[in-house]
Order: sequence, then structure tokens, then C-alpha cells
Amino acid sequence: MTFFMRPLRQFFPLRLTPSQRGELRVALVFLALIFIPSGLLGYLGWRALENEKLLAQQRLQESYQQINLLAAREINDELADAEKKWVSVVRELFKRYNPSFTLAELDSLLQEEPLIGSCYVLVAPGKVIYPPGLRLPREESFASARDKDSYVHEHEVFAQLVARGEEHEYAENDCERALAVYREALHAATSPSLRAMAESYIGRALMKKGEWREALAAFQHQLTAYPEAYDLNGLQLRFLAQYQIASALDNMGRDQEAVEALLRLNTDLLERSDAINALQYSYFLEQTQSLAQRLLASTNLPQREFYETQFRLLADKNKKRISQRYYLQVLDRKLNKLVIERKQYGPKFRYLSDEAENEPYLLAYCPLPDPQSKFVTGLLGLQIDLPRLRQRLFPAILKDLKVSEKIALAILNEKGDYVIGTERVTHAPMNVQNLKAPFDFWQVAVYVHTDQPRLRKWDFHSALGLWGIALLLLSILSGAYIFIRRARRAAQLSQMKSTFVSNVSHELRTPLASIKMMAELLEMQVLARANASLNANASSRAEQYFGIIRRECDRLGRLIENVLSFAKVERGVTQYHFEFEDVGILLHMALDSFRAHAEAQGFTLTQEIAEDLPELRLDADAFVQVMLNLLGNAVKYSAAQKAIHVRAYREGARVAVAVTDRGLGIPRHALKKIFHEFYRVDQRLNTEQQGGMGLGLTLTKHIVEAHGGEITVQSEIGRGSTFTVYLPIPDDALLREKKASQNRLHSVIP
Repeated sequence: MTFFMRPLRQFFPLRLTPSQRGELRVALVFLALIFIPSGLLGYLGWRALENEKLLAQQRLQESYQQINLLAAREINDELADAEKKWVSVVRELFKRYNPSFTLAELDSLLQEEPLIGSCYVLVAPGKVIYPPGLRLPREESFASARDKDSYVHEHEVFAQLVARGEEHEYAENDCERALAVYREALHAATSPSLRAMAESYIGRALMKKGEWREALAAFQHQLTAYPEAYDLNGLQLRFLAQYQIASALDNMGRDQEAVEALLRLNTDLLERSDAINALQYSYFLEQTQSLAQRLLASTNLPQREFYETQFRLLADKNKKRISQRYYLQVLDRKLNKLVIERKQYGPKFRYLSDEAENEPYLLAYCPLPDPQSKFVTGLLGLQIDLPRLRQRLFPAILKDLKVSEKIALAILNEKGDYVIGTERVTHAPMNVQNLKAPFDFWQVAVYVHTDQPRLRKWDFHSALGLWGIALLLLSILSGAYIFIRRARRAAQLSQMKSTFVSNVSHELRTPLASIKMMAELLEMQVLARANASLNANASSRAEQYFGIIRRECDRLGRLIENVLSFAKVERGVTQYHFEFEDVGILLHMALDSFRAHAEAQGFTLTQEIAEDLPELRLDADAFVQVMLNLLGNAVKYSAAQKAIHVRAYREGARVAVAVTDRGLGIPRHALKKIFHEFYRVDQRLNTEQQGGMGLGLTLTKHIVEAHGGEITVQSEIGRGSTFTVYLPIPDDALLREKKASQNRLHSVIP
């Protein structure tokens, strides 16, 4: 805060005089009149540039949209043609499907359609018919519709039991009840995969209960009895079982056995990494490494260096690339879902598009019917060769569209990941368009190379406009700085003027006092000599002359006092000494001191002062100065009717003092200005004979407001004016008055 206030203190002092405050207000208004229109102008200019840029961007987006629409239409046509070819080949194969495909027929399918990279046939979830030699861990078949119904029913019952057990385990944190439900699911299941999942749930609940030995036995039995089981999400349960075995051994303090279990898990992960995706592989690898680091740091572990070397050798090996087993598992999960959900058979191709090992893939699958052609009992899957599809799609499309080399086209999957395209681009596309069914899970994206500047023309205009706005603001700030410096200079000159007037006034007081004193002594001596010589005329003239000198000295003294008081007000150094005073006594003092001057001018001074006026907290000298200023104005601006009436009375919680004259009056338009400094009503009143500098009422208003009061004026041209001063009665005086009233009441009522 001090850092920001220091520059302000340089230009403006913290204690400002009223005139400086007025100048500061004018300066702030002036700056506001500069900054607000200039800021608005700059904002509108910036908005105009932005709008122009947005319009240009919109036009460019529309052109990219047109390119994308044309590209999407071409790609849709090419994909439709490609799909017709492999669908027609498969339909020809289906005509000979009775009751199954032969290996030769499936081999010919791969030869007839080059876009088909590989073919897969699965029946009775888990059983692989093609390619020969491949098998899935889960192989569960049923010979009849009844077997199929029982298979579906078993999965439904198992899912309900598992949901109830997980509610006990997670929502209620009741592992004992969860164990009971999981064991019930184990006894109800006949499918090997379901039994393996049930034993996995049982082992997990036992681990949560801290029953390490029982959990170890459960996972060991699961690994031995169901080594190739998968859960419904495609997670191979053998990896989870091996990790839980190592964790249970760790909690039992059998560190060496736990390390050996982790080594077996790490080796198994590498051997089977072609059948799992990168997410599963990295998850189990991270879990293995985390637990291994803690176990290798144990002091109870023998042969630590040997095990460290084994883990280091395993870490140097890389994951295998995705093989056909992975696609078989994807299709198997889809088939299992169709069977469980009792999907009816329909000879329609559907598609799966995803990414594995940062490589996109596209699988087309068509359900196989049961003997009654009613429900789904198998699946024919085709892996589409995406590199060949890219070579077929994009060269012809780019040739037909005749787009610039700056443009790149790509097909994205549902997640927005790159599938195929003219080239892989990392930045955001300019436009995206969905393809038609059945490939509506794909999108066509248009890219523009980032090394080519876009909107160069508009960028130049934007930069030019921003520079113009910056120069405009800089010129405004420079002008404001110059203005503030000049305002500061003017404020300093005003301060110097006020100081000069104050110094001059102080210097005038001393010779004025000497002149007045010498005039009084000289008057006394001249009058004495005149009386001695009995020269009445000379005595009268001398008395008249000396009286004029004395009155003019008094008048000059009042002017100097007003100038000094005004200078104090301007500098903000006026100090008042507030004490409880009797207003009536002060009024009598002021009237008595002024009466001689008024009568010498031929005025009649009357008074009407209430006797029950309370004491007020005020500065006696300042209050007397207020009354003398008002009385002096009444004398100064009265002509034919020379009468002044002073009335003091109580009005509620205030004391009012009114000074009424029968003078010239004040025009209505000047009533609000008479309290301004150096203001006088009109030239007729501002003659040298009348004198005055227009400071008396200004000082009067300042003194009254400093006492917490107010001053009002009522005037009529030719009939005089009434100035009324209202001063508040302090709470202490009201309280004393109330107590006095109560005492008087008690003295009257016995």
C-alpha cells in the first residue's frame, strides 16, 4: 500500500485545503472524462478487431466444413463399397453353413477379400473353431437349448449374489456377511469361470478381515484349479491371485516366499502379455514393483542381491505385442454377453473399434444362430486390415477433392483417438464430421499443418490494431501525467498564494496596531489642547478626523482578521477551543462591542434574547466573530432604513440566533452563492465605499458548521434579509436541563 501511496503524496499532500480539494475534484472529473471515453473507444476498437477475426475464422471454418462434408461423403461411399464386398463374401459362406464352417471355407474367406486381416469363429462361449490351434482359457459348451438356459440362469443368479455380497462388503463394511454370500455363490456355481470369480471374492473378503492364512489358501486353490479363468470384465484372474498370494505371505512375515511369488507373477505377466492390454499389464507390473521394493528392503530377506538381480533382468524385458489371442478374448466377451442377455439371432454385421498398444483396430462380427435360428450361439469375427483400408480410402479421396497439401484427413474413434488417415497429427482438428451408420462410431477430421501460418492477414490487422490501442492509451497516460503535474504546480502556487497572503496579513497587523495607538494618543493630546484653547470648531473637527482614523483602523483590522482566518481555513489548520458557554452572555458581549460602531453609522440596534437559553459547547471567540460578521454585513448593505434586530430563542434541540436588517436584500439567484469565497452580490454593492472581500460569510458558514450547526438566509429585494444561525444543544446540557426540571417539579409537589 505504501508503494502506491508514495507517488500520490508527491503530487498531492495528505492534508488538503478546501481549495485544493476542489482542484482535486476537478482534476479527477477531467481525468474521468478522458479515460472513460478513451477506454470505451479502445474497447470498441478491440471488439471490432476480435469480431473481424471471428468472422474470418468463421468463414475459414465454413470452408473446412465444406471440405469435411465432401470428404465424409467420399469416405462413406468407399466404406459402404468395402463393407459390401466382405459382407457378400460372408453371406456366400453362410449359405454353405450347415451345421458349421469348414477350415477350407474360412481360409478362402481370407484369400478372397484382402481387407480382412484375420478371421475368428467362436461357439458356446469360450470354444474357438477358427483359427485352428488357438484356444481360450474358458471353454464352456452346452449341447441343447436347455443347457443354454441353465447357463444363462446360472449367470443371472451369480450376478445377484455377487451384488448382494458387494453391498455387505463395501456399503455396510460387513465382511462376515459378505463371505457368507460369496460362499453361497461358490456353491451355486457350476461354471469354472464363475467358481473362479467366487473364490477370488472370498479371498478378497478374507484379506480385509486379516485372516491371511485362509486367504492364502483360497487364492492358491483358485490359481491351481482355475489357472486360465477370466472375470466378466476380461481381467485374467491368475494375475490377481498371484499378487494376493504375495501380499498374504508378506503380511504373514514370510518375506522370501512373497518375493518368489512376485517373481513368478512378473514372469507370468511377460509370457502372457500378448493376451492382455497395456492398461492391465502396467497395473499389475506397478503393483508388483511397489511390493517388491518394500520386500527387498527387509532385513529378514536372505539372498537379497540375487532377488534384486532377478527383478532387474525382468524389468529389462518388454511386453509382447498384441496377438490374435487378444482379439479372441474381445470377441469372446461380446459373445458371452449376447448369450447371457438372450439376444435373438439377426444376420447383421456390427463393429468394435478400439486401441491396443497404441495401435487402433476394427473388428466386424456377425452372430451365429442355434439350430432353430432363434438365439445367438456363436460368433464370426473379422479383423479389418486398417493399413490396407487407409491405402484404399485416402488417395482417391484426396485426388477427387483436390485439397491443398496443408490439409490432412484422419478418421477418429468415439474417444477422438486417431485410427487411420493421411498422416498422424497431434494438434486439434479444424472440423469433425460423423460418418454414417454402420460406421457412425467413427469421425472424419480435417487438420491444418501448424507450420503453415493461418489467418496471417488477420493476425497482422490484429497486431496493428493492438499497437494503435496501446499508443492511444500511452498518449492518454502521458497527457494525464502532464495534466497532473500542471495541477500539482497550480496547487503549489495556490498554497504559496495563501501563505503569502497570510504572511502579508501578519506583517500588516503590527504597523496597523502602531498607527491606531499613535492616533489615539494624538487624539487625546489634540483634544486636550483644543479644550485648553476653548476652540470648539477645531476640537470638533479634530475629534471627527481622529474618529475616522480609528474606525478605518478597526475596519482594516477586521479585514485582516478575516484574511487570516480564511488562510487558516484554506490550510486546514483552524483550531477551536470548545467549552460550555452561556449564549446569552456572549450575544450581549458581541452587541455591546458593536453598538458604538452601529450608532456611529446611524443604526438602531435592538435585541430580543430569551432568558432560558441553555449552555452550548462552543468556541466563544469564534461565535463572537460570527455575530460581528453578520452585524457588519447588516450595516454594510443597509441604506435608507437603518435598523438591525437580533433575536435569540430555542427551537427544539437547537438554539437559533437571527440577525434581521431592513437593507437592500439579496436576489434569489444569489442566495446559494453568497457563502462562496470572494463572492459579492452585484457591482452596485461592491463599490469601494462599501468595501469587503467576500470572505465574511464564507468564514461564518465554516465556523457554524465546525460547531455542528447550520446557517440559513431569507431575503427579499428592497425589504432586507434575515440570517439565522442554528446551534445544537449538547446531550449533557439536555440532561442537566431535564434534571433541573425534575427538581423543580419535586419542589412544587410535596
